[in-house]
Amino acid sequence: MTDAVKYTLKTDPQGMVGRECPNRACKAYFKIKSEDLNVEELICPICGQKKYNNKYTTLQQIDYINSIIFKKDVCSLGPDKYTKTTPVIDYVETPAKCVFTCDTCGKKFGIDEKPDYCPFCEATYEHLHAEDKCDIAGK
Repeated sequence: MTDAVKYTLKTDPQGMVGRECPNRACKAYFKIKSEDLNVEELICPICGQKKYNNKYTTLQQIDYINSIIFKKDVCSLGPDKYTKTTPVIDYVETPAKCVFTCDTCGKKFGIDEKPDYCPFCEATYEHLHAEDKCDIAGK
């Protein structure tokens, strides 16, 4: 049995990694601290959908990881061949407009719109506090 290979996702200047809601009707984009990538489940801060953390991986992150593994779009490596060379597809994590801290669990997350839930413990908006001046539109 072999150990699973883990690939490091990029972070923004605040050390956060993007997540995207897997609910097709929502697709909310938010950020979590890179050290929180090991949590088992996340809750979408907009629609409240709860899924395994890996279901929140963005398409850009998947393309980036695949380009590391398969060197896609450059050569014809199949899924049984791997490379450790520089990725072909890259992406940049930009900071969220606002960083919120949850009173209930103490975790931080970033988002560009007013959240309804904490992505870690499902606490509602009343328990979420913006760290700095936050210019986001209310719902």
